[in-house]
Amino acid sequence: MPSPTPYTRFQTTLAAVLEKLKPTSEERSLLMEPQHIHQARLPLTRDDGSATEFSAYRVQFNNARGPYKGGIRYHPAADLEEVKALAALMALKTAVVNIPFGGGKGGIQMDPRKLSARELQEVSRAYVRAFQPHLGTDIDVPAPDVNTTADIMAWMRDEYEKLTHSFSPSVITGKPLSYGGSLGRSAATARGGFFILQELIDREALDPQELKVAIQGFGNAGGTMAHLLHNAGFTIVSISDSQGGIYSAEGIDPVRVEKYKRKTGAVAGEYCEGSVCDVQKMKMDGMQHVTNEALLELPCDILIPAALDNVITAENADRIQARTILELANGPTTPEADAILEKKSIRVIPDILANAGGVTVSYFEWVQGRSGEQWTAERVDNELKRIMLEGYKMVRRTAYREKMSYRHAAFAVALRRILAAMKARGWVAS
Repeated sequence: MPSPTPYTRFQTTLAAVLEKLKPTSEERSLLMEPQHIHQARLPLTRDDGSATEFSAYRVQFNNARGPYKGGIRYHPAADLEEVKALAALMALKTAVVNIPFGGGKGGIQMDPRKLSARELQEVSRAYVRAFQPHLGTDIDVPAPDVNTTADIMAWMRDEYEKLTHSFSPSVITGKPLSYGGSLGRSAATARGGFFILQELIDREALDPQELKVAIQGFGNAGGTMAHLLHNAGFTIVSISDSQGGIYSAEGIDPVRVEKYKRKTGAVAGEYCEGSVCDVQKMKMDGMQHVTNEALLELPCDILIPAALDNVITAENADRIQARTILELANGPTTPEADAILEKKSIRVIPDILANAGGVTVSYFEWVQGRSGEQWTAERVDNELKRIMLEGYKMVRRTAYREKMSYRHAAFAVALRRILAAMKARGWVAS
């Protein structure tokens, strides 16, 4: 039996929800596979004169509700199966928060850390040259994702405009503020998840000061979330990055962690150099070194996976002690783990809702580019909060009324909106 891929895991959850929605066979077939898969090999002349090439993808899953929307990631694991899964999840993500986009995703299968700045710019522009006929403000609007930045988006917009002889500020989002970007974009993923957590604990009359949080990942999303929660009175008991992390039952100051990560390159840099740690100093500070795997199983109230996919599995789900999981990462929980967590009554706020703040502010950037106006930070924040809470309340209502998990409820809300748009457009019988 072949091992599951990111896309077959998505299909497992999709099939389970479609069983409850009972679509026609025609509707089902349109929802199970992407509409378009574009592939290319991107040639690159290295700085030393040698030639190489990389596999590149743009998957367009569904555009019933608007232009395809989704990031471009640069990663050795960004193969077709992963990009297909992410494109599908984007179609659901935009629908669950009810913004007028479909879903797409892109990837280049490479390690960008091994490229010089010139090589990185060249391969980024080559991506646009390869897929330009399939991109456009009203066709498909890319954005940053893993290992891609605002500067890379600026190169891509510039390349697109050169190729099309156009002024196209909305063809790509996540750009620098000076080149058509939006205020609030860098913090949007974390802020969107934070608004949901605030609503959840307010509704249950919980005190943030009594809640302990573990965060796997201290990149943009995880790092920003750590600061937001710390400032709101939550106790951050554990934080990690790709090299492992630290744990203290008494709480961790993310400002201090960020300072040492900048200085040493690691979250545990204040105490450890590589795998060698100053045990005495850690003991004095009430701190322990933890692996990323161990962090997931720590005693805490809220667990936030904010790094890799496929980290909560059938093997470790039974050892998770958190009562709520907020998925800032894409696809951190497998379907098999979901079933175990549900039996344990652990509430999972799924990625397609919890981390939709990023694409929501990308939508604001797209609107600003089309209108030529610049929204204030306050307007961005207020609109983001409104949209995220409307999405959360709809999912919570659906979960309660239809006796589903939050993930299945989020899928159901999104799929009903996509199906309604497909019927309105005459793609399927009404």
